[in-house]
Amino acid sequence: MATFEQDQSGTAAEQIDAEVATAQAGRIIVGTFGGEYEHQSGGGGAGGHFEFTSLTELDGIIADLKSEREGIFNDGSKIRYAIGLVEPPAKDIMSQLQAKATINSWQLAFEHNQRMLAAADAEIAKLEAARNAYSHVEEGNTASMRKQG
Repeated sequence: MATFEQDQSGTAAEQIDAEVATAQAGRIIVGTFGGEYEHQSGGGGAGGHFEFTSLTELDGIIADLKSEREGIFNDGSKIRYAIGLVEPPAKDIMSQLQAKATINSWQLAFEHNQRMLAAADAEIAKLEAARNAYSHVEEGNTASMRKQG
């Protein structure tokens, strides 16, 4: 089973970037060489989780990740379009085989793109859930402080 350790220093955004890169590297290694892969996550805070200093910081990280996700999605659209453009330059067998090989290559690129899109969606969902939980805790703490005067 492959595991990857990573440095946990830096800002929350840098830690998340490292986390995503590590997870993607593991999936690439398993996809290439086979085997099992278990991603070991660290984090900036105690107990192996990320800590954010504010909702604003977390909102910024989510916005950045959504922007990256949009780029991944747009790349996928371009790849699908490119697949539709491939035609053999002639009717001979070699031209047809070359066009088929090109389409297969683009298809593999598209499949990789879709895996990256799914990973970005999953990370966004996790961060949004963390943001909601963090927000509820903050609201509860604020209400508790107001009651205490």
